[in-house]
Amino acid sequence: MTIKINQKEIQVSQSWNELKDDQLLFIYGVLMTDCRKIFEAQELLPAKKIIIVQKLLGLNNKFMQDWALDCRNVEGDVDGKTVFYSELDEVIKVCDFLFEKLEKTKEDEPDRYQINLSLTRCPIQQLSFEKKNKKKKYWYAPADALENISLYELGVSFTLFEKFMKTKDERFAHELIASIYRPSKPKTRANKQSGYEGDRRLPLLKHEAMVKKRMERVKQLPDNIKEIIIFWFACCRHQIIKQWPVLFDHGEADPWTEQTSGNVYGWGGVIIGLAQTITNVDQVSAQHYIDAFTYLSYLEDQRKQEVLRRGLKK
Repeated sequence: MTIKINQKEIQVSQSWNELKDDQLLFIYGVLMTDCRKIFEAQELLPAKKIIIVQKLLGLNNKFMQDWALDCRNVEGDVDGKTVFYSELDEVIKVCDFLFEKLEKTKEDEPDRYQINLSLTRCPIQQLSFEKKNKKKKYWYAPADALENISLYELGVSFTLFEKFMKTKDERFAHELIASIYRPSKPKTRANKQSGYEGDRRLPLLKHEAMVKKRMERVKQLPDNIKEIIIFWFACCRHQIIKQWPVLFDHGEADPWTEQTSGNVYGWGGVIIGLAQTITNVDQVSAQHYIDAFTYLSYLEDQRKQEVLRRGLKK
């Protein structure tokens, strides 16, 4: 998207996934900073939008001052101020993609917004740590949108995320990061030729003991890095829930969005349910979650069709 301000043309991102890494970290930091002691409630969102837009468009304070001055020079002090705020109000709409408007519960209530959980591009693709011999070791992230995780890993990570959101205990956040960021599989010829079978990371299943050791390293990561990873995971989880509504239409309110989601039996129940038709539980657990969800959705569709068929017969 291209916008023009005082003869200056600027390219601007229009989705979370298009943001550059420095923009992403900055904007997330602004959104999560508590400014209630500085701004009134009705000023909070517009003020944050202005700060974000300045970052997105590369507008320093001098540019903003010159812009306001130009409006006053052309329109006069009173009208110029009005024109400046009108133009600014139009410009800050370029960051609307960061927010999602909530439905009103009452006609007279003010507009409410929440953060648009649509960041599926992994912002931190690998973590690096220096070993005692000064060599670096690397842990790798899941694919964008969690597309390559197993059913077992999805169950473990979703459970840890939900515990973290409910308790705010950072221990669960550290365990979540230590679970999804893992060392590489051996760099064998077979692994390289197969593209590591779509996932470079060592599996989580039967390697759970190493998670506790990695947690000690995760604790040392900068807070903004840990926070953006958790936010990205929350977005991916939100998108998965939206994509598979038939599997997430029961349970308690989502701890991030306050919308109903989840399943009443937990993730162990999903695996056990699948294992009724596939006798090896480990085989089910290691299965790609999309394959498992496709099968579960198929079973649910078949069940609904059978209920409809029986109802028509009656």
